[in-house]
Amino acid sequence: MGVSTILVVLVLIWGVSAVLSGWLAARKGRSVRPWTLLGVVLGPLSLLIHVVYPARYVATGVPCPQCGKPVGARAVACHHCQYRFPAVDVLITTVPADPESLRVILNELAREYGIQYADAGRMLEKLPVAGYRHIQPTQVGEYVRRLETAGAGVSVVPSAAGPAKPS
Repeated sequence: MGVSTILVVLVLIWGVSAVLSGWLAARKGRSVRPWTLLGVVLGPLSLLIHVVYPARYVATGVPCPQCGKPVGARAVACHHCQYRFPAVDVLITTVPADPESLRVILNELAREYGIQYADAGRMLEKLPVAGYRHIQPTQVGEYVRRLETAGAGVSVVPSAAGPAKPS
């Protein structure tokens, strides 16, 4: 085997490694160009890096019906065009006196609002507005089911939808 043959084989291996590195980067949600360049520089070692490097988290989103730009799956309004998605308001109207049921409801409120457990307790002192939650219709069933299973009285009220009014 001559030196030129070995050189051609090495260039082919490096080229294939660069292409595979770019392809793997695209599959893992990463930028293709930097990973392809890394494949050119490191050759087959870049493929080993892909094995230990995790895929990038890609948040799920939905397109806005008005402007088409992506927004979060739980968004109630588009932050690009201020379109308000059709939603419902969930109100907790009554809370059981049972301490275990009350604990479950406090946990649900704290988790749903992203607040401290003690703050959820202060919210429940101000019934019926305590459990107000403006959410999309597809998410209402599960949230209401969890609250009613714990013994809370829940009222679901449709809210007005459409573009937000400028103030």
